[in-house]
Amino acid sequence: MISQSYITQILKDLEKSYARTSSSKKSLYYSKLALMELCGWIEESMDDVILRCAKRKLRGHSNVRYTEKQIVRKNYGFTYDDHFRKMMIQLTGIIMTEKIESLVDPLKDTALKSHLNTLKSLRDPEAHTHLKALTRTIDSPSVTRARFQFVYDGLREYEKVIKNVVG
Repeated sequence: MISQSYITQILKDLEKSYARTSSSKKSLYYSKLALMELCGWIEESMDDVILRCAKRKLRGHSNVRYTEKQIVRKNYGFTYDDHFRKMMIQLTGIIMTEKIESLVDPLKDTALKSHLNTLKSLRDPEAHTHLKALTRTIDSPSVTRARFQFVYDGLREYEKVIKNVVG
């Protein structure tokens, strides 16, 4: 099961710090940190879904290690198509991935993919710059936390369907 307690607490703490500060610079820090923390959590959670499936179904220790080293560790990102789906295909095959996708709740699937795309477009420029200009804006931690719930619900849905279909 995907853990949410620590990321929820981090986002709540950042939201409180954001609300308490009167500094524009610190507001940006808290906003950027919330965005980066959420995106890191998403990537780790996607990896966990794939690894847990591998550990449940693969009998050979070398195959589990292969999954970990060649599929999960070589995956850097959190988009659906380029990262999560790619890992699912590598582990379960395209036929099983298509079956999994057909059984996922379409509302949760759409929300997940939409929020992942939004988060990627927000994260990429922030990950490759530092906060030198205070005129830019970053979504507040509360907005990031609201996005988290949609992503969490979507990943939990995929996790549930994968477990039902693959085992």
